[in-house]
Amino acid sequence: MNFPYKFPDNAYFGKLVSKNKIYEHSSTSSALKKLFIRDVEKITWSYKLSPETINLPAKDDVQEIQVFTIELKTGSLKYEVLQAIDRSIPSPILYILKYDNQVRYVAAYKRQSEADKSKWVVSSYFETDWMSASIKSVSIPVVLDLKTLYYSLLKGIIPLSSRQNETISELVSRAENLGILEREAAKVEARLESEKQFNRKVEINAELRKLKKDIKKIKG
Repeated sequence: MNFPYKFPDNAYFGKLVSKNKIYEHSSTSSALKKLFIRDVEKITWSYKLSPETINLPAKDDVQEIQVFTIELKTGSLKYEVLQAIDRSIPSPILYILKYDNQVRYVAAYKRQSEADKSKWVVSSYFETDWMSASIKSVSIPVVLDLKTLYYSLLKGIIPLSSRQNETISELVSRAENLGILEREAAKVEARLESEKQFNRKVEINAELRKLKKDIKKIKG
């Protein structure tokens, strides 16, 4: 995705979120509080996408979708900060990160636990590239219910195209596996660059080729 969304005016909420409230609801450690202080300038609960605000019916565990805007001090943010917020809010959340007149979207696939409906399961986080905040925005996807809207928003962020008949859970799992393989390939490439012995280079290069083949398979 390379464009920002224009959310409906009726869904605007615009409520500042206290960091202390997040600490209270997520059992935040002192180390995590330091990340909030170091990296986060301000958190705004920007929009509530709900049956009342955008005239789409709720479906299953997607009763509402929240949109949080996080203005950054440094241009980077550890996912632990988002996990703390997600633990505090029993609802899917789409994050808009802002820094130096740029925006990016971040989200995890968030669903109710099948074993305990009072708990939520959160996947790995996915993010778009940074975009200029001045780029013309586009309307949110036109769909029939909030669950489909949520899945459409996620698919705009996940760095893979969905396959025919692939469920959102399967797409998220494939994207998580892709992330694991890409991180491993980066480590192997670094080892290859630093290795001096020819025989070891051959072995490492074979390992890298195998990883790249697996990455291509996941992307295909």
